Amino acid sequence: MCKITRLILTASIMMLCNLVHAQSAAPQTGASEFAGPYVGFKLGVNTSDASGVVNKASHTTAFPGFTAGYNFDVDRFVAGAEVFADLHHGSTTYKDGGLDAKLGLPFNQFMPYVRIGLTTDWPDIRPHWGLGVEYKFAKHMSAVGEWTTDTSNHDGTRRTNNSFTIGVQYHFN
Repeated sequence: MCKITRLILTASIMMLCNLVHAQSAAPQTGASEFAGPYVGFKLGVNTSDASGVVNKASHTTAFPGFTAGYNFDVDRFVAGAEVFADLHHGSTTYKDGGLDAKLGLPFNQFMPYVRIGLTTDWPDIRPHWGLGVEYKFAKHMSAVGEWTTDTSNHDGTRRTNNSFTIGVQYHFN
């Protein structure tokens, strides 16, 4: 991984650890800040490479993306589904879209989460997963920071994608 990627990942983990330590673990009453439908826009960087029949050294591409989803409160957790489009044309997989399941644990206005699902488009359908944190800064708005990854083994070529994004989401709740 490049130095900037390691720095972003390390800083994100440290912030999540501090957040979990600082927030109360008392059970919440009522609905979370994150339940309901939302749409979002994100900007990110994608680091990708390819080896095998097609060889392309690791490189980084900036890209825009879009999200839409729905979250449900499930006891103390938030579970949801999200569709996404990552328009990183310079990636070894060109541009991606897919469907992920999300599971988060809200702490007041913050929610760290994991996601897992499928990425589609070129060259094939493949597993997709990642980690993120969402901060609800207004009744209908939140900021999101996220890392996602997927790997493709298709036609003798192994492709790897790592995306780091920041974005905003509008919640209809």
